[in-house]
Amino acid sequence: MTSADFLFALLGAGALGAALLPRLVAGRPLSAPLVFLVCGGVLPFLPVPVPEIDPVGDRVWVEHLTELCVIVSLMGAGLALNRPFGRRRWSATWRLLGITMPLTVAATALLARGLLDWPPAAALLLAAVLVPTDPVLASEVRVGAPTDSEHDEDEVRFALTSEAGLNDGLAFPLVAAAMALAATAGTGMSGDWVGHWLLVDLLYKCTMGVVCGLAVGALLGWLFFRAGRRTMRLSEHGEGFVALGAMFLAYGLTEVAHGYGFLAVFVTACRLRSAERAHGYHTVMHDFVEQVERLLTAGLLLLLGAYLAQGSCPS
Repeated sequence: MTSADFLFALLGAGALGAALLPRLVAGRPLSAPLVFLVCGGVLPFLPVPVPEIDPVGDRVWVEHLTELCVIVSLMGAGLALNRPFGRRRWSATWRLLGITMPLTVAATALLARGLLDWPPAAALLLAAVLVPTDPVLASEVRVGAPTDSEHDEDEVRFALTSEAGLNDGLAFPLVAAAMALAATAGTGMSGDWVGHWLLVDLLYKCTMGVVCGLAVGALLGWLFFRAGRRTMRLSEHGEGFVALGAMFLAYGLTEVAHGYGFLAVFVTACRLRSAERAHGYHTVMHDFVEQVERLLTAGLLLLLGAYLAQGSCPS
């Protein structure tokens, strides 16, 4: 048996597991991501040809694969939100982003600095990586499929889902600040980078992410639901994979414009939802995106588990 043969078998088992596990572990103190991680950790100990996994040597495809998993999840999260956007309607979200997130970043960075004696740049980078909640692994606590009523959402689930959709993009300025701190560490601490960080990494890139997301969402909302010719209205055809086209378009255009693509994908999904909030096509797109997300999550966690176990596997 070759590695390719085993890979085909593993892909089939992973796809079936992605369909079955969420139902099998429902209501139990166990999550499907944890099961996939453990199964991946077992693979190197089996008498099968498991390929060597090197996320550092293969960092290009690893980066893009994980990137894909996150933007798929962000698209699904945005499509699932029933509540219209608004300052008061999203008040819990703004409190999580404006108060809880900065305080948690500061606490995490201070703990890394005080307990681990890490330099400021490394401590801030750790906080930027750990603080954003992950919509990929939070399916048990986020909102479900789209419905017709904005009142169907539990307040806690809505707050966690909406905040998770935005905080991945808003964590990028913190990463940029950590990199700027690291770049100035060798020449002495300097605040020369702060102006560029505020104008470019924080203001411009966040604004560009929101603007591109709104523009793409508005354009596609018209195309999906209001185009003059029926053949152009994609909502009439019920093809869920169109959500991937919207996701890739928003992410790609925003990154070309040097904005935050993660932010743009979530904003695009929310803007699409608002174009025709009660239309059943949102459920079609959401269900398709959710299935793709589950497949990607299963594959990534199997690979992660195998990589973690290969270090302790006897040669």
